[in-house]
Amino acid sequence: MIFVTVGTQPNGFLRCLKEVEQLIDKYNITEEIIAQIGNTDFETEKFTTVRFAGENEFKEVVISHAGSGALFNSIKAGKKVIAMARLHDFNEMADNHQTELVKKLSEGGYIIDGTYSLVDAWPKLRSFIP
Repeated sequence: MIFVTVGTQPNGFLRCLKEVEQLIDKYNITEEIIAQIGNTDFETEKFTTVRFAGENEFKEVVISHAGSGALFNSIKAGKKVIAMARLHDFNEMADNHQTELVKKLSEGGYIIDGTYSLVDAWPKLRSFIP
């Protein structure tokens, strides 16, 4: 199972969820996907959505916003993580501080950086060892 988490920020993270739909289409993903969508107004028939979910939902692969709690809990649990930082340019955050965390963790080999494209990051999962 693939778990997607966009966090609980008051502003949604539609860009991330739309990219998950693109992943499904491009790579013909049939594995179950559950997405914690928080405050994002989003509907899809391609995967299951829930407003809020606990850490027990974290499965083998986690596609995550770049909140430190979500990232560090997933890393600590040994999950394969693709992180997408929220960006100021898309009004997802007040600034781009999440990109710094994603960059450092991906350079350290802890996660895969999917900030600008989950579709481009997805193939890296095959060889990624958390």
